[in-house]
Amino acid sequence: MKRLLAVWLCILMLPISFAAAEAEEPDRTEPDVPDPNWVLWEEPDDTVEAFAQERVSVTFYGMRPLSHYAQVFTVTDEDLILAARVAYLEAGGTNERAYRAVLCVLYNRCVAPRFGGEVTDIPAEAYRKGQFSVIHHKGFKKLEPPEAVIEAARDIFVYGNLDLPENILFFCAARLGKGWGGRRFYKNIGGNLFFYGSVD
Repeated sequence: MKRLLAVWLCILMLPISFAAAEAEEPDRTEPDVPDPNWVLWEEPDDTVEAFAQERVSVTFYGMRPLSHYAQVFTVTDEDLILAARVAYLEAGGTNERAYRAVLCVLYNRCVAPRFGGEVTDIPAEAYRKGQFSVIHHKGFKKLEPPEAVIEAARDIFVYGNLDLPENILFFCAARLGKGWGGRRFYKNIGGNLFFYGSVD
């Protein structure tokens, strides 16, 4: 009889134990001040799925990480417009793949120690002597690139969504051929030939 009474008392105590355990559950709410290396976004995209696979909780917080470049430098709207001007003219205003490829080369140069000896910035690389001939075009500084090209620059420089490998550092017009400068050829994108370079 005593054993039966003991079992019955244990059963009655179970809900109390669970309630106590729930009360001790640590607070897992989002912190009020987000990490400065993360930025809010407006709409989810493929990044959500990519990070979900890595078990990073960006889906719940509506955040996505800044690129390495944006963590090191403040990227201004003027910088993005400058990058968009270069890409739009170098790609001949052709298509998205073409101007994104040029933007990726500009990005790669900004973060490659080979160019400038350290991480540099968009103006330094855009105006580097003997690199982007379009900066000498009449009206270059007044050109208003299409919004789509500016947003592509933001996608690459702020969010780090690159289309090309980090060691693609050179390109030329297709008419110059794949043997241009003795560099190793990568691929033809929108009428420009892209080449590998050393990032060190």
